[in-house]
Amino acid sequence: MASTLSYTLQNEGSGPLIVLSHALGMDRNAWAPLLAHLGPRVRTLIFDHPGHGGSPGQPLAGTMNALVDEAAALLRDVARGPVVWVGLSMGGMVGMGLAIRHPALLQGLVVANSTAYYPDAARPNWDSRIATVRNEGLAAIADTVMQRYFHDDFRNSHPDAVARARATLVGTSPVAYAACCEAVRDVDWRAGLPTITIPTLVIAGSLDAGTPPAMGQAIAEAVPGAELTILPQASHISAVEQPAAFARLLRAFVRDRCQPQATEAADTSATDYTQGLQHRRRILGDAWVDRSLANRTDFNSEFQELITRHAWNDIWGRPALGDRLRRFMVLSMMIGIHAWDEFALHVRAALDGQEDSRLTPEDLKEVVLMAAIYCGVPAANHATGIVGALLREREQSPP
Repeated sequence: MASTLSYTLQNEGSGPLIVLSHALGMDRNAWAPLLAHLGPRVRTLIFDHPGHGGSPGQPLAGTMNALVDEAAALLRDVARGPVVWVGLSMGGMVGMGLAIRHPALLQGLVVANSTAYYPDAARPNWDSRIATVRNEGLAAIADTVMQRYFHDDFRNSHPDAVARARATLVGTSPVAYAACCEAVRDVDWRAGLPTITIPTLVIAGSLDAGTPPAMGQAIAEAVPGAELTILPQASHISAVEQPAAFARLLRAFVRDRCQPQATEAADTSATDYTQGLQHRRRILGDAWVDRSLANRTDFNSEFQELITRHAWNDIWGRPALGDRLRRFMVLSMMIGIHAWDEFALHVRAALDGQEDSRLTPEDLKEVVLMAAIYCGVPAANHATGIVGALLREREQSPP
């Protein structure tokens, strides 16, 4: 499915793409304090969950799986590879769901101020909040939510930040907010946590009443190899209350636990490309490959890299058949699909190839005769004309 979520992508810089996923009733702007501490050279994707900020909210199923699938669609549309997911509160729940249900999309997971499930005793509180929002709107709960999101000292010393958060909450779609409350109320990732294999960091706030440190500890204990850090003087929206400390934790996590995987993958990709380029030069010749590389543009460079790594390394690099037999196969297939430019390219390369893989005019005659039987006389006739012209270029007589 295609994503409908509104997002901001900052793709300049180095390192893995860091995706920031906000709390219930907030939007992507809530990450501004953290972004200021991360700096401009960190690649980030920030977005609004359904019905929050600039993202449409209807229709929205009130399940966590629906939120996870929306996020997965965004990553498939925008991210060019696995990301480091940083989720706070509801965003952390979505991150756990992605790691469990769509593990190939993530290379690292940060779960902040969140929980894998709520006990039955918490359900009446969620039911009451949902009913209030549906009957009276979000303004009716805004002050109570701000008290839970930010501790007393922060509210007193940062009234502008709290006012912005309150305005964001009140501006959220009440229908979408209530649906997201249902998803949060019913979340239960406990059975899936032990299956998470990516590096995981859990962050809790020492003053968080909504998701106290014990809930974060339960996640860290269930996810193999997960780490837990408790931020002092932080309540529920810890990335706003303690952005510098949050940024230090995130940078260290990416550097120490996510970058080695990314570096290893990059090294493997670079090796595949280098080996593929060697195979490509051996089969097609330096002159052709040099011309091809010289014609690289922003538009075709990724395609050139793809065929070098996969066609020339993964396939031509396989030892089972050898270069000479593969030349026969490629020439036959090019005749069969009428790929005449590619056929001519490989005829030239076969005639000029290294001694152990070079094809003679007699070899090419056999290819054309076989093609006449299995691909049809018109195709073989066209192939004969191409071979004849190339042989005349070399001052040879057609067979």
